[in-house]
This record gives sequence, structure tokens and C-alpha cells, in this order.
Amino acid sequence: MSIAVNLKGGPFSQVGLEIVSLATAYQLATGLYGWYKARERSQCLTELLSISGGELVSTSSFNVRLYQRTRSQHSMVQGVVVQDRKVQRTGLPKASTAIPDHPGTACLRALTAGLLCMFALEATVEILQDLIPFALVQLHQDDTAIEFEAALLASLKHWVSAVMAEEDSDLFRDHMQQEINLKQSRLTGMALEEIISLEYNPYNDIPRVIGVLRWILTPWHKRETKKYPTCSLKAWTMALVMESLGFQVQADSTVVRHVKDYSAISHAAPGFDETPYVFLVVDDYGDTDPMPIVHVPRAPDSPRALITMVRGIPWIAFKHLRGSPEVSTQLLADIWKMSFSHAKGQFRGFTQSNKHIHIDIAESELDGVSEHHKNLTLDFSPQIHRICGPSLRHFVPMDSKSPGWSLAELNEQMRILKTSEELENPRSPSRNNCYILLSIICGALYGFCSNACYDNGDVLGDDSEVAFLPEILYERGGKRLKRWAHVVGSSLMIGYHTPLNEWNDLLFEMFLGKDTQTDSLISTAGNKYVNRQYSSRDQLLLGAQANGIAAVSEMLVNPTARVLSFCYIHIQRGQMLSFPLTEDQFIIASTYVGLPSDFDMDPEPENTRLYRFDREYPDSTMRVDVEPCWEDDPRTVSFMVRTQGIPIASLSISAFLDRMTSGLITCQCQHPSRDIPVPVGERWQHVSLYQLQRRRFKGTSFKRADVSYGDNRVLIDATQSLAATVYAACILHIRHLFIACACLTCAHNQALRHTQNSGVAILIPYQGD
Repeated sequence: MSIAVNLKGGPFSQVGLEIVSLATAYQLATGLYGWYKARERSQCLTELLSISGGELVSTSSFNVRLYQRTRSQHSMVQGVVVQDRKVQRTGLPKASTAIPDHPGTACLRALTAGLLCMFALEATVEILQDLIPFALVQLHQDDTAIEFEAALLASLKHWVSAVMAEEDSDLFRDHMQQEINLKQSRLTGMALEEIISLEYNPYNDIPRVIGVLRWILTPWHKRETKKYPTCSLKAWTMALVMESLGFQVQADSTVVRHVKDYSAISHAAPGFDETPYVFLVVDDYGDTDPMPIVHVPRAPDSPRALITMVRGIPWIAFKHLRGSPEVSTQLLADIWKMSFSHAKGQFRGFTQSNKHIHIDIAESELDGVSEHHKNLTLDFSPQIHRICGPSLRHFVPMDSKSPGWSLAELNEQMRILKTSEELENPRSPSRNNCYILLSIICGALYGFCSNACYDNGDVLGDDSEVAFLPEILYERGGKRLKRWAHVVGSSLMIGYHTPLNEWNDLLFEMFLGKDTQTDSLISTAGNKYVNRQYSSRDQLLLGAQANGIAAVSEMLVNPTARVLSFCYIHIQRGQMLSFPLTEDQFIIASTYVGLPSDFDMDPEPENTRLYRFDREYPDSTMRVDVEPCWEDDPRTVSFMVRTQGIPIASLSISAFLDRMTSGLITCQCQHPSRDIPVPVGERWQHVSLYQLQRRRFKGTSFKRADVSYGDNRVLIDATQSLAATVYAACILHIRHLFIACACLTCAHNQALRHTQNSGVAILIPYQGD
């Protein structure tokens, strides 16, 4: 039912949600590993600063009322809810903690929100370590020094991570990005493409950003100069962000390109009520960045992923080429769009084998692809030309004799794209051709993989929102793009299958901008936690969150007996509310399996047929929900089977996938059968789902039924519903379980090969969606 949630002070105040369990949603938000932590972590940081010898204060250059008004007008945290077999987005009017009552906390929050528009977590923490002691702390004693280390540093990191989770899902980020784009477009004194190219300098700009922020945070009467020249576009952009957030500064729209302009601005007397401003100097016309710091940055200042529509990806990736006379952003966007459309249309679906996938494609587009085309794409993947054939034929010559298309030249130019070497050397035909080739491959990969993603129930389209990091095309000679191409290419090879988790990793990186190569905190038996290197072989990934975008496996949205559902994801903008996330923002399937207990078997079975025998039980009230694994690690998810709304068993999604892949029997005899005779001497027993529901203690699941001992041979009829199939497949404790999807004869023959010294079971599954 639809209910109005009114939890005082909580993230769900004034939100209308249709939700299975309000208690679960609230626990996921505010519990030990919840996402709604900014307020309490802010209090912890404030208290630790006080213990360290200072109180958090606001600078006089910060207008708290202007900040509050701006946030109130443009802020709305977005939540993502999985319900009614859909992934839906909903606004959370009271979830934002961005407008605290305390002026010092408000100033710090505004500063952090601005930094997170441009920098990742590590760089933001590094910058705040310098700025908080410099301007935002009033010391208890003059000789006290605030040092961010140990507990204080950990508290700052935890608070920034909580703020980042909230800011990433807040529409206020869109407002800030629009302000940045608008004011950058109004810069005068140089062409737009020249301004954009300033973003791609080879230097780490964190020291210059810290310098301009120190100047902004310094009270008006203490500033040595009222005009701040900078040679860094990032520092200038940070000034305009701070201006929008209520700080007393202005980012001047005039770019200084001449000595006389620099001298005129520097020596002009400021007006009485003139706002201090930052201006951009693009060459060595005078001193810039007058508040430098002696600082060796530990964190990279690489840009954050941007939320954009799919069709906006090439405009971001090739933004620095806007206005280029040879290969412009417009041309590359057109190439990308063509490659995207052709590759999208070639997808024909998945086949799966034991947690590995293969992708079927239409091969009609291969006509006309030359050996030269194959050689050019070989470094990405030997198979990738199969999905970008039309674009290769249209934009790339048939042989390597054309100027700038030799493989050696392209490889050398690929190495230096977006590096200092490219900036220092004049553009060459081979470098232009590199961008054409990147546009073709990138467009093909996004078009092809978009078939595995859903947005509001439909296949991802060019107007769907995704998170995109432009550096993926260029970092280390396009290494990540080549890895993407390798994963897709491997899935196309005959006789080769890509691991399921490797495929999901690819989707998370492409559409969420998430780095899946990270450490993860995982669960072990006995509810103990250990930290070890994340491995796709260890855990089943069912979703992820990154950069304000949530992704959820189709299996969690629409549980089904079709294991191919694990290959598809739903994408939506906002903070995930329905399922728990690990510290690294993954939705992970629980590996917890309950202890078995002996199942009482008929000592003298007399069955002479294998067939569907259990047509009435269970009733229609049995259902499968996905929720946190409360019995082991609540940061992971499991299937919860309920009858008449009462939980009866928490079952492992990983175990279900194992059962449905490793034990799946297809018909090899060409004569599918659903009713076969068997000798009495084989001692087959018909076990009903009613028999499998065992007595239990209050608050605990039914024990697993151990039928593995001796030479037991068991037939389970679970054709009544999906819930029946999930329950039967996971509640049985047996080594050999065979899923008879189409033919009992073939399943029976396979079972007889595994009966020596161990029990076997055949399960007839649900055949619906």
C-alpha cells in the first residue's frame, strides 16, 4: 500500500513510498553501515576538533543566509526504490543535511560540497586537511596546532564520504554543473576551445586550488590583495563554485592574454564595495597564484565522473577538440552516434554456462571489413571489429597506405593523447585518426552494452542518464578502454565464455563510472569480517552505486528461474534505498548457508514413475523477496521465502545461481519427456515441498534438508511457482542436484551416473517468467 512516511528528523520525512518494510529501509539508511551518516559524523568531527584544541567556526567571507537560500531552492536528494518489478526514483525532501544550524558547520559543508563538484574523496580530504586549520578553527590557545592524524583524520574521511554519498544523489550537483558550464562559456578574451583545452594541463593543480581557497577564506580586511590572478582553470572554476555557494568572491569573466591587460587589472584601485575577484591569466604575463603553498599532492586531481545523457558522452570525451579545424567535437560525436546505433542493433542475446556468458550477434555487418581494419582494432580485441564494421568501413581507409593510418604511427600517438607531449607537439594526421578510431570503438562498446541495461523498464536509450569519466579513453594509452573491448570481444568468441562478474564489472564501470578494482570488506562464516583483496571469483555482484547512479541486477528487480537475468542491470539516478551496500558501494549476494539437519526418508519407497506429483502445494501466498541477510552479514542480500507473509527461510542467491547453472540438464535425446517409468529397485522417493518445511525456532529459518547420505534418490516437484523452485533448490543439502527443465529422461540418466556413495536429487522447476 502507499503510505506517507513521517519519521521525525529522518531521511524519509514527507516522502510517499510504497515499500515492503519501512523498518528495513530505515535500518539501511541509519544503521551501522547506512548511507545517512553525515549529521552524526559531523558531530563526531566537531567534538574531535574540540578535543584537539579548537572550535569549528565560519569565516567572515561566508554568507550563510545566501548559502541556505541557494540550497533550499535547488536541493533535492534522490532515492532509488525497487518495487512492483521496477526501479523507481523518488525525491526525499527532508533527507539533505546540507543546511546545518551552526555557522561553522554550514561553512565547512559548503566548502566540501564545492570541492566534491570537482574532486574525488582522497583529493577533497587532502585539501580540507590544509584549509580547516588555516581558516575554520578558533584555537583554545594560541600555541595549539591542529594536526589531522589518527582519529581526527579518520573522522574527517568518514564525514566527507558521508557527505559525498548525499551530494552525489542531490540535484544541487546539477545546478552547480550548470553554473560552471554557463560561466565558462562567458569567458572573454580567448576562443572557447582554447579555454576548454586549459582543463588538460599535465600538472597537478591541487596546490593552486588550495592557494585560491586560502585567499577566499581569508577575511576581507586581512587580504593583501583584492584581486587574485591564477594560471589554473581549476582554481578559477573553484572560485566561481565558491561564489555560487555564498562566499565573498567573484570569478571574473575576462581572460588576461596581454601584459598591458595584466598590468591594468593589477594596478587598478578597487572600489569601496567591489567584490574581490579571481581572474585567469593564460600565459606568462606576470605573477600568478600569490598564495602558493609548499605542498606535494598525494592525491591526483583528475576530474570526477559527470552525470550526462548517453548522447552527451562524446561531447564530454572530446570536449577539448571543440572548434578544431581537422577533427572537431561535432565530427567525433557524429561518428560515435553512428557506431553506437550500429552496434546496438547487432546484439541478439546471451547464452550462459556455469556462471559464464556468451553473446550472440548478427554477423551480417562483417562484409567489407578489411584486414587493415582488423589490425587497427587488434590491440583492443581481436573480435571487436565484429560490432563496429559499418563505422570502420565509412570512416577508415581499407588499407594502411593512406596518410596517418599506419599501425605504428597510431600506436605512438595513442600513447601521448591528453599528455604533456600532445600539448607540446603540433597536431598530426595520425593523431586526428586516433581520435576517430577511439570514437568508433567507444561508441560501439556503449551501444552494444546498453542492450544489457534498463532505464525505467526500457532498454537504455540515448536520453538515459549515466555517469561518465572522460579519462577512461586516454589513461595509460587507453588501457581501460582496451580492457572493456577485451571483455566484450571475449564474450563474442566461439567456444569462450566471459565470467558473469567480469561482465557486471564492465557495466558498472561504463555506466556508473565506478572503479571495480578495489578492496572490499566481506563476510565469513560465523559473522566475522575480514578485509581482503576483492575478487570477482569470491563474490556475486548484484548491483553498485557510484557518482549518484544506482545499478541493480534484474534478478533483484524481478526474481526468476531464468539465470540470464543475472546478465542485465537496471540503472537509475539517486541513492539506493531498498538494498544494503558494502563500504565499497556494491550490492553483494550473501554466501551464508544454514546448517542442515537429517531428513526422514521412506525406508522402502515403491515409486515406479517420475512425474509431476505435487500440483496443489504450495498455495499462491508463497513468495520470494530480496532483503538483507539478517542471519549473517546485513551488508549482503539473500532471498527470503515467505508463506502467507510469514518468513520461512533465508536462502543464498549465490547457491541458487550455482544450482541453476551447474545442475541444469538440457534434452539430448531429442524426445523430451515429463513422465517416465523407473524400476522399483532404483528406490526413488517423491518429496513434497510440504515435507521440506520443517519445524523451527522463532526468528530462525527452516533447517536445510540433508538427503545426501547413503544412496538416496529424490524427486522434487517445484513447478507451482518461482518461490517453490527457489525454496526447493536452496533448502536441499545434497551434492548432486539436477534441474530437469525439459526432459526427465535425460535428467534421470545423468542422475544414475552420480549415485555411487552419495545421494542424488532431480528437481522439476517452475517454467514461467
